[in-house]
Amino acid sequence: MWDAVLAYLEKQGGDDWQPPLLPDDPEWAGAPPAIRDMLRNKRLERLWKEDGLLPRPCLVHRLDKDTSGIVALARTERSRRHLIKQFHDHTIGKRYLAVIARGAYEWAQPRTIFTITRRSADGQETPVDGKYFYSATNTDEFILDGPLQRDPDERRRCIVGPDGQAASTAVKVLAVEEPFVFLEVQPITGRTHQIRAHLAAAGMSIVGDQMYAPPDHIPATNLPLARQFLHAYSLALRRYPQNDTCHFRAALPQDLCDWLKHSCPSLWKAWLTLNV
Repeated sequence: MWDAVLAYLEKQGGDDWQPPLLPDDPEWAGAPPAIRDMLRNKRLERLWKEDGLLPRPCLVHRLDKDTSGIVALARTERSRRHLIKQFHDHTIGKRYLAVIARGAYEWAQPRTIFTITRRSADGQETPVDGKYFYSATNTDEFILDGPLQRDPDERRRCIVGPDGQAASTAVKVLAVEEPFVFLEVQPITGRTHQIRAHLAAAGMSIVGDQMYAPPDHIPATNLPLARQFLHAYSLALRRYPQNDTCHFRAALPQDLCDWLKHSCPSLWKAWLTLNV
């Protein structure tokens, strides 16, 4: 991805931006000429650093290994801060597509309070467990809430644990075809492996997940997945400097389309209907 991004930016060239010519600050009055020159140069360096193009774009929305979809990059320091603030304030809209099935490792069971709340169309909230994904309507929303931390037994994975950071994930069921459920997932916070770890804590695993899904948690198919069925398909943010809202979408990749059509034809048809 980086090779493709850098090659694209090289073709675009520079943006011809130049720092504005600014008068001396009033408090510089009376300073020796050498000091005023030093202050002007310092200000010029700061302007270049904040508004000029970075040597390399900064990746501000990254994805787990083997997760496809949209990433976000900033080309200046001010734009990076602008985007980071939106992530911090939870005002960026991130939506993923995932296919899950029952089953998770024992180590993924919550080690502190973990809740799943079913929120119906009339606003009524009911505590439930993961099995309710299979009976949900398309107006239901589930909120998974539990702190996430690195697993002390295996630092490459995450668990719901007492030393974790607060994490919340919103889930909507798009369609069900036993033993699978097709989900739209919106991470409200942005913790490492948040979607995968929260679903595993709910007793579910993303199909094809090499870390969180037990090897025998779904029936064998003639078209196995080489990675997890997790795709960041939608991202809404306010770009710099206009602060206008932009909405980006990434089509479902061919490998996920092929698996869905082959293994879950009713889920595929449901997706085509929803994606019109």
